[in-house]
Amino acid sequence: MIGRDILCYSEGFTTGVLPCRITTVKNAPTHSELSQNANHEERVESRILDLEMEARQMLAKAKAIRESIPIVDPLEKTDETNLRWNKHESSAVGYRLYIDIGREEGTWMDPKWGSSGRRIEGSMDVYFQLPCLVEGVDVSLADENVMGKMIQDNLAKRSSSTAVRKLDCSKARLRKGFDEMTCHGGGYRIDVGNSSTNQRRISSSTVRFFIEVDGTGEKDSSYGDIFIPKGPLYFSLPCFGEGINQLSRKDGIISVRQVGWHTGWRRMESRIVGVFRAIPIQDAKNKDGYSSF
Repeated sequence: MIGRDILCYSEGFTTGVLPCRITTVKNAPTHSELSQNANHEERVESRILDLEMEARQMLAKAKAIRESIPIVDPLEKTDETNLRWNKHESSAVGYRLYIDIGREEGTWMDPKWGSSGRRIEGSMDVYFQLPCLVEGVDVSLADENVMGKMIQDNLAKRSSSTAVRKLDCSKARLRKGFDEMTCHGGGYRIDVGNSSTNQRRISSSTVRFFIEVDGTGEKDSSYGDIFIPKGPLYFSLPCFGEGINQLSRKDGIISVRQVGWHTGWRRMESRIVGVFRAIPIQDAKNKDGYSSF
């Protein structure tokens, strides 16, 4: 029975005041109320069944997607996959180039370029690709487009050159990271000098490479009267032996190729636009405190 209890007292002849309990009865639910409650419970139960069905369908789709993905054993990657994953670890040698662009003594750049003495400093990470065979093909070799941009007129008569190989490059980090310059990679070769006895002198080897850049734009007033020209930036630096593993830590030259008359006739000529220094990539990361840009 639904209701509430009320406690009251009655007088007795011999026992005094005796408590008694009166129960009031509340009206029972109507048929309409019972029907509404039943309908609500049915809707809740139906919704739960719908959610369970959706969950089962989603699990089935996830299982199908998971089963459609091929299982690759990381210890059995193809040569091509290994090259892609490890090209900056085992198939390339990395350096961080610290560039200092500005007017240098003896440059053939336009007299107005950098006449104020202002300079653009920055850094970029480069990776010199090492010989790497994939199905019998050396994938480190540069294509004809890259080979065509290498400078040829600085080859001495008594020197020999290695093959032109690919070079990867990150964006250039300018103004301590507050600005950047897009780079598109390039190519490199090593020129090995020969002595009069036809014996190669280790100290005479030079690495020559270029990096294709978007430049900073001539109309960017924030740099004043100096800018980095769009196109290939050319670098040269002494190296030890015929490999890329030991580059000199001394300053090297950065130049661009432009048409001029300084050689006595109109032709493409090299014009110095700055200097740079190459530091092994891991040493540079430890020194600078950042991985890449």
